[in-house]
Amino acid sequence: MKLFIVILFVLWLLSYRRFRRRYKMNRMLCAMLAQRYEEMPNPQNECEYASALMLCQQYLSALELFEDLKRKGFGMQFSFLDENIKFCQKALPWSSGVKNHNGSWIHNFLLVRFGGRRMVSISQDSYLEFNAMLRTMARNR
Repeated sequence: MKLFIVILFVLWLLSYRRFRRRYKMNRMLCAMLAQRYEEMPNPQNECEYASALMLCQQYLSALELFEDLKRKGFGMQFSFLDENIKFCQKALPWSSGVKNHNGSWIHNFLLVRFGGRRMVSISQDSYLEFNAMLRTMARNR
């Protein structure tokens, strides 16, 4: 029994550590996309920034951007806006109201298992730019 509890604890610890690393990278990606959106506010950058906010569990902020895109008439260009809006409003089936979770491991744990559908729309070029930024940061250490 003790061995089972130790194994569960180690698995939880590994899962938590993996989540924190991924969350840290998502926050850095979000910061890069926020900066890009501030410099060049266009619909593609706004959609990518909103998707990054969704990855960072900032559902209220992401919802505002997705609704703004829909209001501007980009629903046809980004066919997944309705799906992402529904996700931000109700990420988990028992969620009530939109709120930011700010890096909650337990929320992510439940989201992976019971969460709604969403479409993360971050282009390959943005990921490549982010990767280049990470390499530059690593070189400057």
